[in-house]
Amino acid sequence: MCINKISSISPVLKTNNRNVNQEFFEKVLGMKTLLEDGALLSLGDQSKTDRLYLEESPSMRTRKVEGPKRLACLKIRVTNPQEIEWLLARGHQVDRLFRGKNGYAFEVLSPEGDRILLHAEEQVDSLTEIEEVPDFQANAAFTILTEFFVEKVVLRVPTIEASTAFYQQLPGLEDYLELEETTGPDLALANGQTWDLYQIKVDLDTFEANELVKRFGDQVTFVPKRQQFVLVEDPSKIEWWFEA
Repeated sequence: MCINKISSISPVLKTNNRNVNQEFFEKVLGMKTLLEDGALLSLGDQSKTDRLYLEESPSMRTRKVEGPKRLACLKIRVTNPQEIEWLLARGHQVDRLFRGKNGYAFEVLSPEGDRILLHAEEQVDSLTEIEEVPDFQANAAFTILTEFFVEKVVLRVPTIEASTAFYQQLPGLEDYLELEETTGPDLALANGQTWDLYQIKVDLDTFEANELVKRFGDQVTFVPKRQQFVLVEDPSKIEWWFEA
């Protein structure tokens, strides 16, 4: 059975203080908390679709990354460029400001040190960094983004060849990734031990568990009896959750 194209990806980030990070994603990036279930929190937009997850993990079980994080950057695309200006009008500090064909974009660090680029471009290459900050006009009626997607996950990996070989096993997966070959003490550490990218949920148009198991072989770590999802571990020890 053929596995159709990927519908979306939703990263899961392990955090130390979930409340601090939740406030950042809501106020600085305009996301909405959709569900809080124990340590896990899901973030989305007005469509009420889960786009991103935060999982709180206290310091007795998890620690800060030593050296570079696995997650280099999340590139998030919004459908309404005007909403980026309304976010910037809130006055929160951003690291870099850009102008593109569709409007403005900005790059910012989360409290956990995760770099995020929020933009509205068809091609991120069209963005040009600007120094002077315009006088953005606020919109009191604006609260959360109409719609956004995690467009790209930029990963730091020890060996690009090994990671590329893994991601090529599912056609279309590479379209959501950019790889940077980097060295660091925690880049191949067992998953879940640091506040970093922990898991990526992949929503497929159609889904066949046996086909995924055949593709990924011994990289598969778990398949439930009902086969409603498949868990796979990549060469960087990041967990991938595939489901329909």
